[in-house]
Amino acid sequence: MPERILKDFRTVLVRIKRGEFEHLPPFFQSKFLMWFLVLVLAATISILTTMSLQHIPTQLQEGMIAPRDIKADKNYEIVDEEATYKFKQEAIDSILPVYDLDSLIVESITERIRLAFSNVRTRYHDIIDAKPKRGSKRYVLNEEDSKELRDYFSDNLGVTPTPAQWKLLLGERFSKRSEDFLIEIISKGMDRPVVAERAALDAAGNEGIVLRKLAGTKGSDVGDEYKETILKDVSAIFSTEEVRKLIGKIEMPSRGFRNPSYPKGIRSFAQELVEPDCSFNRIETDERRELAAENVKDVTLNIKSGEMIIREGSRYEPWHIKVLEGIRKDRQIGLYSLEFLGTLLLVLIFMVLPFYLAERFFQRIKPTKSDHFFMAFVGLSILVIVRLSIILAPALQSTIFVGAPTSALYYAIPLAGGAMLLRMYLSAEITMIFAVVISILSGFIIESDIQFMVFCLMTNFAAIIAVTRVDKRTAIIRAGAITGAIGVITILGSELISIATTTKAFTISDVLWGMILAFLGGIGCAIYTMIAAPIVESVSGYISDIKLLELANLNHPLLRELIVRAPGTYHHSHLVGVLGEAAAEAIGANPLLVRVGAYYHDIGKMKKPPYFIENAKVGDNKHEKLNPSMSALIVSAHVKDGMEMAKQAGIPRIITDMIPQHHGTRIMSFFYNKAKEMEDPTVEKVDQKDFKYPGPKPQSREAAILMLADVTEASVRSLKEKSTTRIQQTVQRAINDIFVESQLDECELTLRDLNEIAKSFVRILLGIYHQRIEYPKDKEQENGKTEISVVDEGSTREALDDEPTLRTEAKPKKD
Repeated sequence: MPERILKDFRTVLVRIKRGEFEHLPPFFQSKFLMWFLVLVLAATISILTTMSLQHIPTQLQEGMIAPRDIKADKNYEIVDEEATYKFKQEAIDSILPVYDLDSLIVESITERIRLAFSNVRTRYHDIIDAKPKRGSKRYVLNEEDSKELRDYFSDNLGVTPTPAQWKLLLGERFSKRSEDFLIEIISKGMDRPVVAERAALDAAGNEGIVLRKLAGTKGSDVGDEYKETILKDVSAIFSTEEVRKLIGKIEMPSRGFRNPSYPKGIRSFAQELVEPDCSFNRIETDERRELAAENVKDVTLNIKSGEMIIREGSRYEPWHIKVLEGIRKDRQIGLYSLEFLGTLLLVLIFMVLPFYLAERFFQRIKPTKSDHFFMAFVGLSILVIVRLSIILAPALQSTIFVGAPTSALYYAIPLAGGAMLLRMYLSAEITMIFAVVISILSGFIIESDIQFMVFCLMTNFAAIIAVTRVDKRTAIIRAGAITGAIGVITILGSELISIATTTKAFTISDVLWGMILAFLGGIGCAIYTMIAAPIVESVSGYISDIKLLELANLNHPLLRELIVRAPGTYHHSHLVGVLGEAAAEAIGANPLLVRVGAYYHDIGKMKKPPYFIENAKVGDNKHEKLNPSMSALIVSAHVKDGMEMAKQAGIPRIITDMIPQHHGTRIMSFFYNKAKEMEDPTVEKVDQKDFKYPGPKPQSREAAILMLADVTEASVRSLKEKSTTRIQQTVQRAINDIFVESQLDECELTLRDLNEIAKSFVRILLGIYHQRIEYPKDKEQENGKTEISVVDEGSTREALDDEPTLRTEAKPKKD
């Protein structure tokens, strides 16, 4: 059982290496597994982003000696709680106590006085009028009536007068004069704000208070809830005791009263009516102070990645302890879990959304599962390099790049190496999406500003452009130099903008270091690509243009065997390669891939060379004595034979896949038509499937171009008259037939592409079959030659280069 499991595991690895995901067990093709792997990748990147390998000493005390250098391993924002508390307290102390002034209190006292006097006057006269008169003398109230009036007066006024005060009021008969006198003396005494106690006011000192006039009071605006003023001199506010003393000193005229001592005696009653109209609003004051404290931003210590916190041998100062304690607090398990979860969510979004958008809405971006795995591993390797670079940056800064700012060291990281490597094997469109994602994720790890993100994007885009069509190792170095140069320009532009728009100090040294390290980063990208490319090609089915050039070497064992065993096929393959290369250049496909694919597309014909017309001797037709179905079987077998030979020779999958795709699912029409002519419905019915190539249809533009070039070359080669018009008509007919048969449905060729391909085919074919001067001797030889026709020129649906000539045109009859 273990041996079987190990064997199955090896089989899975081999198929993954070859990109044959369609042949994997169902579990390995499930969406659940794919999403699980995406989650694992996102978690790994999140760990790289958030993890910290630096040890912070415990039990720090001021004055201790630092045993080693301690530098920040990433950016930190540490809250200075002591400074923050200090600023919050200052903000609280700056809020003045709030007092509410309600001048309606005075109006209320006035209304009560008027109501009490008015009612008691009426009641007094009612009592007097109800008593019998004794001559000319008015009735004097008895003790019972006086008590009743006094209680009635007290109920209306809210204050009970003393016997002496009541005697004065009763003596004046509650006259209007006595009423106005009492109101006037109250108004004079309470013409300033009055508080119950002065202790709180005196505590405010010279800072003052906020005095709010309530709505409807005198001096407040209509519609305003409050009108506030800041009162610096609190001595303008009296306490109730001070007001009572003030009332006791007010001099008022005594004329007009029955009892001249009434004004002086009634002051004591007015003092009892005094009420505070200004009160401390504790709730409002506390709310304002809380809001002021909340508005104070935390004082943070911004520690940059790589910044030296303390050097070995130095003593711990309060600042060092504050920073190190803040870093330890930042790494607490609870906070780290939240940071990791938040990072994981953002990484997932940045990983999934750009690729989903591109694959869903951009027709040219159709990455395979192999491409996704490839991008995942390359991206992960770049992020690991970024993380290691952050760890090693302090050591490099102190040993090699002395004087270079820490932020400039990050420019030397080969951030664009992943995009440069991927572009050698994948399309520019999908590599651009990768470049955007890896730039964002790199910024996550380094925690830098927008300037660094711009640098990442620009260098990645430059790497994608510079590494296109790399045909030799030195071209990778050139691409690295171009990437570094673009990085230098980006750094220079960013620094100039920063200097012009911010208060950043202009330091020529910092700018030069940034430019130098940016160029070194571009060279680092080239080194990364040169190291990784052979590894990629050895463990996967991807091939670069450099590898294609090695396969295009005519000394390759398969090609040397082909020229010996099937020279006609070898010649045909070269012509197809010339046509395909020109067409690929015309539409922006990979011309080298098409040419190499053409060299190997018919290697299966080496198994039975004589059964293919280009290798057959004149007049020798191996298919004359064979049944059409047998002939079709032999001809179609070259596809399977070619794939087996390519796999045994270690030909990459992208070339091997072109062997069946260059025929697609086309019908071998010659043999099929011949079988239909010989068909006996009563015995056996001819099945069209027996005369079809196994497929699949072309899956890429390069494979489709190879199919078109293969059919076109065979069609034109079979022409007796290779004039310009005939070549143009044949090329157009061959392409139209393939299009009508829906052989191009699964690739990305457009009608415009087909038009450009046709033009390039015609141009190359006219150059190959150009007209030459006809010499008499050649004409005599031609008139006496038997012509072998390989195809019915009325149809290009026959497999022109694979099917043998089955008919020979007769010589002209003699008269």
